[in-house]
Amino acid sequence: MAKKKDRRNLKSKSGARSEDASGSDDEGSLMNDGASVTSEASSFAPDTDPEAVDESSKDEMFEAKMREALELATQKSAAGRLKALEALCVALLKRYCPDFIENQQVTTCDVVERALKKGKGAEIEAASRLAVLLSLQLEDPETVYKELRSVLVTMLQDQTASPTSRASVASSLAGLCFLGGGEMAEVLSTMSLLSAVYSNILSSPELTAAAVSGWALLLSLQAPGEVHRIADPEIGKLSGLLRSGDVEVRITAGEAIALVLEFAYDYDEEFEPENLTELTATLKQLATDSTKSRSKKDRKEQRSSFRDILRGVEEGDPPSEKVKFGQEVLYLDSWYKKLQYDWFCKVLGSGMNLHLSSNLMVREIFELPPPLPAFDQSMSSKMSKTERNAANQLAFKLRTQSRNKNRDKRSAVM
Repeated sequence: MAKKKDRRNLKSKSGARSEDASGSDDEGSLMNDGASVTSEASSFAPDTDPEAVDESSKDEMFEAKMREALELATQKSAAGRLKALEALCVALLKRYCPDFIENQQVTTCDVVERALKKGKGAEIEAASRLAVLLSLQLEDPETVYKELRSVLVTMLQDQTASPTSRASVASSLAGLCFLGGGEMAEVLSTMSLLSAVYSNILSSPELTAAAVSGWALLLSLQAPGEVHRIADPEIGKLSGLLRSGDVEVRITAGEAIALVLEFAYDYDEEFEPENLTELTATLKQLATDSTKSRSKKDRKEQRSSFRDILRGVEEGDPPSEKVKFGQEVLYLDSWYKKLQYDWFCKVLGSGMNLHLSSNLMVREIFELPPPLPAFDQSMSSKMSKTERNAANQLAFKLRTQSRNKNRDKRSAVM
């Protein structure tokens, strides 16, 4: 019987804690993101030295380029529209600007809808991603979800569309529903659509992986009791995907199974899924797979992932990871938190740390407190490198003094 270790105190660790740090990998992007919307949009306006203008001028330049990109996203040239959409995506990765985006919400949403309906291939993929990035900037993204849901569902179910386009649409639909889907009935409806996609044996590996990932993202919103009720049938469907020839499908399905069981074990510590012996045997095989027909990279990634998945299924062990960003740390100590983080990493890419630091929506998702003052972009952009180094050296000195005092106190007690 699968045993579940006590997780009641683990979730309380989720969130951020201040940590001593002298800088972050994203410091450069925080300093320079106002200089231009993106390299793809460099032709939209003449280059300007970011050091030659003040913060207000940088904001004005950024907003002007955003408006121009929105306008260019409606041009007749497909290549031009794609370039503009990609520029808008990169801009929203590099900056958190909710007040400005709020005023551009309707225009941006119209651009996305037009690209989804009339575009092809890469344009649909860029528009799908832009829809999620737009929602992440808004205080209430429900309007975006309601506006785009119909067209996204139609495209998801269109089997004549390319698998890559449908995969991007599946991810967008899941993300928009997660952020602004409203009632749980809406979430369940979207999960049903995604489940139908990955249950179809004709679906491509890319589409299948996207559908499973989106389904798991939405499952993370449900109560343990509800997941416990559907655990056996859902695990049965997902288990079939463990035999897929695609490594991403196998890993995505395995992590979804671990998520289902995390909730089921949370609701009932004595719960044991049907065919547990067969399931664990499959997971053990995948955790030690050495099939030569698979690439060395795929084998390594698979073995690492399935070792964690196996512990989650057999013992109820949650993941144990931490993500450092700036002066904070995000603890990923549950499967639902890990899968949410991995999903948003795919959307935000290199902008993940910036949004963890400053984006109120992202911080709310990961149960983080209000942003630290150190991550105020206007302040950090005004500090020179010398000033930042001096501040860090002073902070290090004060920390050392404080630790020495505490160490002396502990010695005295002993």
